[in-house]
Amino acid sequence: MGRINRSLSKLSKTVSNKTLSFAHRASDRNIRLAVTGLSGSGKTAFITGLVNQLLNAGLTGKSNNLPLWQVTRDERLYGVKRDLQPDLTVASFDYEFGMNALKQAVPQWPASTRNISELRLTLKYQPSQGILAKLTDSASLYLDIIDYPGEWLLDLPMLKQNYGQWSTAQELRKPIFAKSQYYLAFVGALESLELGANADEAELKHIAELYQEVLVDCVHQHGFYYAQPGRLLLPGEFAGSPVLAFFPLLNMSDETRADLENTQAESTYQVLKMRYKQYQDKVIKPFYKDYFSTFDRQLLLVDCFTPLNRGKEQFDDMTQALNGIMESFKFGQSNLLKRLFSPRIDKLLFAASKVDHITRDQQGNVLSLLTQLVKQSQRLAKFEGCEVETMAISAIKATQHGMIRSAKGEIEVVKGISLNDREPITLFPGEVPNSLPGSAFWESQGFGFTSFAPPNYTPQSDGADFEHIRLDHLLQFLLGDKLK
Repeated sequence: MGRINRSLSKLSKTVSNKTLSFAHRASDRNIRLAVTGLSGSGKTAFITGLVNQLLNAGLTGKSNNLPLWQVTRDERLYGVKRDLQPDLTVASFDYEFGMNALKQAVPQWPASTRNISELRLTLKYQPSQGILAKLTDSASLYLDIIDYPGEWLLDLPMLKQNYGQWSTAQELRKPIFAKSQYYLAFVGALESLELGANADEAELKHIAELYQEVLVDCVHQHGFYYAQPGRLLLPGEFAGSPVLAFFPLLNMSDETRADLENTQAESTYQVLKMRYKQYQDKVIKPFYKDYFSTFDRQLLLVDCFTPLNRGKEQFDDMTQALNGIMESFKFGQSNLLKRLFSPRIDKLLFAASKVDHITRDQQGNVLSLLTQLVKQSQRLAKFEGCEVETMAISAIKATQHGMIRSAKGEIEVVKGISLNDREPITLFPGEVPNSLPGSAFWESQGFGFTSFAPPNYTPQSDGADFEHIRLDHLLQFLLGDKLK
């Protein structure tokens, strides 16, 4: 009986949370902000820094670290606090873990995103316009921040392809795959695979693992970005499951493929086709339906500097990955009915991250470069009625700016602690191209982006724990219209 009562109590809490969430959305008091980006863009550090700024903002006598955010500039923000998240089936974003990593004697960047997570904040403020301003001195906006791997978004274009079409698309990536030390083993296993014979579970699992090693190696060792299926990079709850034990068939003629279409259901070819379809139905579609399609506003973090360091192939691959991600967003101006039953992203922000790692005179260049990178996607979003912005930001400023004398006169530099050897470093990283790089840039490779360690933590008696660059501008764009 006790177990039944506990189950009913848990069910009641779940229903109550969902009812409250529905009510908040119906009254336009809830915003679901999704944060994503490709590997290395700094999603976890960004959210940790943003939440730290928000929790330390408000009318409590603390210094205003967010002067361009109108609700703080007008001194109308009473404060921000953590609240219970509405969806109890999603992991909570571990803000405390991120802060503990940053506060260590030797500070560490928080661990990167491995799965979807969520965090709710309640922003209490004084309304200045509309009916709320006439009825009350205070109102609340419930902000849900959802963190999810950008690699999962790379799977969404797979919904438009059948198994054969997807295999053909992956074949075009053979020059990239061939850079991996695991590629020959994968190709050798493919060549020995009897596609018309009955499928062998152990063999499929082994070849899928070889393909996974190729993808992981291409991304983490060779600096590429576009990897499908994305769950082979970050499996999440599907780790070890047969739904991930599939791979593309390379070097296959149309005639061979047509013959294999007539093989029995238990054949290797038909099993691979079935698993691809199951991956679409059981992995991609539920993610899109349960999470992705519920977002109101989207922030896409972009690390422009690492691919500039790595080379033209990696930079072009990042551009292709960004375009692939953007094809999947649902854009459109939101209203009450849409917010409740068919949400659309009505504000989209592309943010170049880690701009504290370059000199201030280059920040305009990186903004211009980012605008060029996402021009196609930006045009599509605006056409569908979505408000789009690009910014250059840093949620946790790890460097300080300075000037040094050189043979060419005074030049601007950045100063910080190198992430590699933890030694102090002062440098000029180079000039960031203000448009898509041409052949001259790649021939000279004149850009030397360096990774910096987090700043040493110093307890603050007033305000947030870290400096930032343009988070106030970011908050004004994403939330300003809801806090009037």
